[in-house]
Amino acid sequence: MKKWLCSVAGLSLALTLTGPLAAHAQTPAVPAPNILNIETVNIKPYADGPYDKVASEYPDASEHLKDPTHVLAMEALTGPPRAIYLTGYDSYEALQKNEEWLLGDAAADARFDALDARVAPYISEVHYTIWHYRPDLSNNVAGADIPHSHYWEVIVFHMRSGHNEHFEELMKLYRDASLKSGQNVPWATYQGLMGVTDSYLVLVPMTSLKDVDTGLAHKKDFGAALGDEGRRRMNKLSEESVASVEDNIWMVNPEWSYVERSWIDADPQYWAPERAAKHAPKHAPGAAPAPEAPPAH
Repeated sequence: MKKWLCSVAGLSLALTLTGPLAAHAQTPAVPAPNILNIETVNIKPYADGPYDKVASEYPDASEHLKDPTHVLAMEALTGPPRAIYLTGYDSYEALQKNEEWLLGDAAADARFDALDARVAPYISEVHYTIWHYRPDLSNNVAGADIPHSHYWEVIVFHMRSGHNEHFEELMKLYRDASLKSGQNVPWATYQGLMGVTDSYLVLVPMTSLKDVDTGLAHKKDFGAALGDEGRRRMNKLSEESVASVEDNIWMVNPEWSYVERSWIDADPQYWAPERAAKHAPKHAPGAAPAPEAPPAH
């Protein structure tokens, strides 16, 4: 890794928070979960369509069975065709309760087994990881508009063994320069616990990909705020401690997701378009309804 600013500047892609907050000021705050469980599904090439049809049936099954755990699903816009499913918990105990909630319900278990069997031909691999929230390495999480964040930048830092403390220094250098440049971008940082080794996960929510354009426009301001000394220190730390970085853009797929009611109420046309259309007014406010056709003679 030669240059941190060139190869690990993923966070700078979303260096903006203007606009979306003003447009959705009443959106309820969504706290970052303490424990994050991520299921990564590798989809076979050109099997996106068939996979999509089956994956869209899981949320209906969860709703019918009153599944207590909600899932945010995304599909990759960069890299190989993949899907990720994010589920948050307050603790490992809460995760255990979720894993056990179907025990003893043979009918519900059979329904999910049938879906798994139908989707299996379109999948090459499934991988599960568990992450722990690091608020000390995150920024302005309360300012994120999660229900309206339809795109996410997901960055995974794979550290060299024994260099975890260097990642902490890198993130603090980045956050200080970001704030100094006038940006207060929300991001949540997680440290890998299970299914992954010496890794950190950074989640950057975006209401639209326009945030990427704005972030690129602010790279010069970020560099100036970092300064020559900060740049040299950041590059040195990254070369010595970061083994590799995965940086991808993901798009939320509402049809694969099973989200909380407050998210649906905040953005019904996105999360539940059929319900929104059903309750939409039949004519514009203040306008007279369309006249009925005269009866046929």
